[in-house]
Amino acid sequence: MIKKLIPDYYYKSIYDIPLEELYKKGIRLILTDLDNTLISYGKTDPSEELFEFKKKILDLGFEFILVSNSRKKRVDHFAELYQIPYVKFSTKPLKRGILKAIKKVAKGEYKRDEILLLGDQLMTDVLGGKRCKIQVCLIEPIDKRTDILSTRINRGIESFFLRRIKKKRKEEYDLYLKEFAGEKDD
Repeated sequence: MIKKLIPDYYYKSIYDIPLEELYKKGIRLILTDLDNTLISYGKTDPSEELFEFKKKILDLGFEFILVSNSRKKRVDHFAELYQIPYVKFSTKPLKRGILKAIKKVAKGEYKRDEILLLGDQLMTDVLGGKRCKIQVCLIEPIDKRTDILSTRINRGIESFFLRRIKKKRKEEYDLYLKEFAGEKDD
């Protein structure tokens, strides 16, 4: 279980992701979470900077799909404004929604090593991506203060698992999770 909670990459923000490097490594499909990955729970519309991010992704040749656990109208609203294909109520960490995005929503056919999932939670995004055997990029949440109750509960569970990972897989913890956990370098 612990191994499935360790991301392949960690970045403070989606804007820090080295997209060109990932493309050179063979990534072709980027799946992304919405809440606190692209926008905070407190926002509903994509920013100009977020439109530029999407343009860069598409210009580089990636396919880009939104995969959100929310079933709310905010997902429909955001996806329509952002003009991005999407799967809502994806039920991450279950495989259902992620696989739907890969097999039914994606225009191309992709091998698992060509797919990357962006998300801000270990218990939903990282675990869901790892269960689907795809690469995962953990992003620092935009604004934890706007988290809904279920996400706050997940973050409490995350804390427990972060301590276990630190104890049992220290090297991977230091590489991918130390900064996410809020620890500073000594």
